[in-house]
Parts: sequence; C-alpha cells; structure tokens
Amino acid sequence: MTQPDFLPVRDLDSRAIRHLPKRGGVSSGDVDVDAQLNEVAQKICGRHDVAVVKRLLGAALDAATGDIDEHDLEMMTRTLDEMLAADKMFLPYRNVRKITCFGSARIKEDDPAYQQARQFAQLAAKQGYMIITGGGPGIMQACNEGATEHFSFGLNITLPYEQRANHVVEGSEKMMNFYYFYTRKLNFLKQTDALVAFPGGFGTMDEVYESITLMQTGKSTLFPIVLLDPPGETFWGRWEHFIRKELLAAGLISPEDLSLLYVSKSPEDALSVIERFYSCFHSYYFSGELVNIRTTRELTVKTLDWIRKTFADLIPKADLVQLSCDETDPEPRLVQLPRLRFTLRRGNYARLRELIDLINDD
Repeated sequence: MTQPDFLPVRDLDSRAIRHLPKRGGVSSGDVDVDAQLNEVAQKICGRHDVAVVKRLLGAALDAATGDIDEHDLEMMTRTLDEMLAADKMFLPYRNVRKITCFGSARIKEDDPAYQQARQFAQLAAKQGYMIITGGGPGIMQACNEGATEHFSFGLNITLPYEQRANHVVEGSEKMMNFYYFYTRKLNFLKQTDALVAFPGGFGTMDEVYESITLMQTGKSTLFPIVLLDPPGETFWGRWEHFIRKELLAAGLISPEDLSLLYVSKSPEDALSVIERFYSCFHSYYFSGELVNIRTTRELTVKTLDWIRKTFADLIPKADLVQLSCDETDPEPRLVQLPRLRFTLRRGNYARLRELIDLINDD
C-alpha cells in the first residue's frame, strides 16, 4: 500500500449537522457571564471556529447551572475527557491508514483463529497499516503481537473484575483504558479505515452489527468490513447464512446491504479486499445534497457512462460530473485530487458502497 500524504477526518455524523437542535445562541441569562464566555471563547479558540468553542463552553455552562443530577454531570465530564484523550493519542498517526480488529478475548494461543489473527496483523503491518484492538487477551493480543507494539493501538475497557491490557500494548503510549463502552466503540470506528472481525461472542457481534448499522444509515463513512473465518471453519459463513435466510428473505434488509460486508477465508484475501477498496477511491464528503467522491486518478469515459447507466437510481438528477480538482474542497490538502460529484439519493448507502467498488474496478 502507498500511504497517502493526508487523510480527511473520519466522518461519523457531520452529514446530519443541519438536523442539530438549535441552541438559540449561547446565553446564560446573565449579561456579564455571557460577555465573559464570549471573551474566553475568543481567547482560546485558536484555529477553531469561535462559534463551536462557544457552543462547547455553553453546553458545559448549561450543565453546571442546570438541574441535572450530579451523576449525569460526572458522566458528561468523563465522556468528554475520554474523547479528548483518545483524539490526542491518535493525533500523531491520523494520516496513517488503520484497521480495527474485533474478536473473542477467550480464544487461546493454540487456536487456529489466534494464529490466523496474528498472521493477518503481521501482513497488514508490513503493508504500512496500523492495527487497533481492544487491547485485551485472545484475538486482541494475537493481532497486537502480529503488528508489534510499533504498529499497535490498544483501546482497553475497565470492567468490574480485573482486566489488564495484553503484554504488547501494556504501558504503550498508544494504549488507553476506557470507562465507557460507547466512547471506546466510537473510537474503534472513528479512527479506522477498515474493520476485520474474527470469531467472537456477544461483544464481537455487537461491534459488527453496530458497524454495519452505522454504514447502512449513513452515520459512518464507508469502509471495508471483512469477516475472517479460520481454516476449515465456517463461523462467519454460518452467520452470513443466517443473515440471508432470516433477515434478507423476510425483507428486513435489502439485497445490496450484503455488499457492506465480505466473508474471507485467508489473511491474504482479507487484506487484498482492503487494498482494493483504496486502489482508486480515496475518500468522500458532502456539500449540501451533493456527494463528492475523491479518487486517486481520473476515471475513463467508459466507466463514467457505465456509472450513469448502472447507478441511475442513486443519481436522481443525472448530474454526475468528473472534476480534475476542486479549490472549494473543505480539506485544502486534497484540492488536487480528481473527483466525482453528483446529487445523491439519500437512504441507500450500500449502493454507494457498490459504486465505490465499480470505481476501483476502473
């Protein structure tokens, strides 16, 4: 893999920004306090939008002066602390592509799944990817061992019973203990470019299902989800069969939703799926109703015509154009990339994933 010079922030919810509840201007109801709030925001905002900083300070002010319970206030504070600490930990590596690996903490070192997880992480690290795990034993330890501490992150969770980080990430500057599962899960997805799942229990299933749901609903940037079966086993194969037989057959999901995931049988194949996803596709962002899909090279006229024909359901205004660059790109360091732009019919992000696959086949 050729590492990109710059990666945009992984988008989890900005496409819904226009649906945020209006705060009606940040006001404490006290003129003097409001003036001080504005002065502090102006002073500390740095490169950030002063309005965003004021909203952050205003939310803290509302919480502190409101009637919420002390426990709720502590929960808000700890949540913000965890999000800030995680962002600071990942910041030096934000332009390195990463793969989040899920799997059971109960799998032992002599299990084929353990060996396969270690092999996959080793292959990925050799290609320049960094590996994110839950930092615990089992599959998490196997992936961290394969990647080595240099290419590993560990997002551990504090539990009522003692759980220590595995020996690879324990004491590392790239290991963090989370109190809340939801902030931990947020960072598994917020910081990654792909997801690979090995056999696991309720926790693994929860993480996989939520990842698919976020993509299905457009609340997460699309990236590959690969489910890796150990040699001779069909853990994910049987799971996919259940999805097809019980969910798809009943009309509870759409056929194209299955394009959001891929069941693999080998570490080499799993990594090739991720490599393929970024072979031409780079990233995408929204501007109003328009989606802008950045690519690493311009597509052929034949491919553009094929997209217009095959994905007419996704491009209701038939306004697909290819631009060689765009000076209005919200990421100044990516203005030179070619891109496709069109009005996207919202609601079927699995079809957008299929379009990305076609782009990579150009």
